[in-house]
Amino acid sequence: MLQREKPSDRSSRPLKIYIRISLVFWYLWACLRYWVIPWNYFGLNSTYFNKKKGIFSKLEMDSAIPASFRLRQTYYDPDKPPQSYPVFIKPEWGQNSNGIVRVHNEKGYQAFQNGIDATMPFIVQDAAAEKKEFEIYYLRSPDNGDNCAFLSITQVTNTCRKHHPINSIHNPCTVYRDITQTFSSKELQAIWFSLRKIGRFRMARVGLKAADPRGILREEFHIVEINLFLPMPLVLLTENVGLVEKNRIMKKTMSFAARLAKDIPKKDFGKYIFFQKLIVHQIIPHQIIPQGKVTQ
Repeated sequence: MLQREKPSDRSSRPLKIYIRISLVFWYLWACLRYWVIPWNYFGLNSTYFNKKKGIFSKLEMDSAIPASFRLRQTYYDPDKPPQSYPVFIKPEWGQNSNGIVRVHNEKGYQAFQNGIDATMPFIVQDAAAEKKEFEIYYLRSPDNGDNCAFLSITQVTNTCRKHHPINSIHNPCTVYRDITQTFSSKELQAIWFSLRKIGRFRMARVGLKAADPRGILREEFHIVEINLFLPMPLVLLTENVGLVEKNRIMKKTMSFAARLAKDIPKKDFGKYIFFQKLIVHQIIPHQIIPQGKVTQ
């Protein structure tokens, strides 16, 4: 069976709008302070941007994930169904869980091909065995790229579905809770050492599944998604962090982002990445994915 979700909850929109405006404000403020060209922000991870496709390819990023953290992913082929279900079918260009469909059987797998643009590649990802979901947002240090300047860990739960939900900022059933403070400084450093094994991203949000929060420390987890294009720190959407602290985090993270953007090599400038990504991320999805539909 192929399942999609109802439209997102409008009650959270004012907070999300406030957060987005605040992030842009503090980033531009930091650009003025540190003499940074603002659009360099889009080049922070341009090493991983496929200019030919105009996307951050999920399969190409998959190769940067150590085998022990990786879920099996292949291109969608209706003639080659997976051996077990459920699976998740994702657009190769996707970020923030856009366009993901959960499929429970071969009938749903075959039905997915109806109504999609065959020129747009989709990938099939195995479901993780672990039940708990977490999002880790980080920024590398502008002074030493081997170190982390900011790291937050958010636990993600779904109030509508217990098994294999598709959580996202657009899903009204998704709830976020900050758990960063449950780890010691030494433990957070150990988690950063694990994340350093996954590419050389200057800024990223890594979605993963683990049996429990301590499983992250033990490196017993699987990566579900890596968001490199405008990743929002999900700590800003948590219910257990106050607005004053959220404002502090926004100012701090955007200051680090501006300093990182200042020192990227000229070949990595991202002036045109934004427009290429915008075309694929906003226009093409509306041609192949029903508008206003998300999956629980």
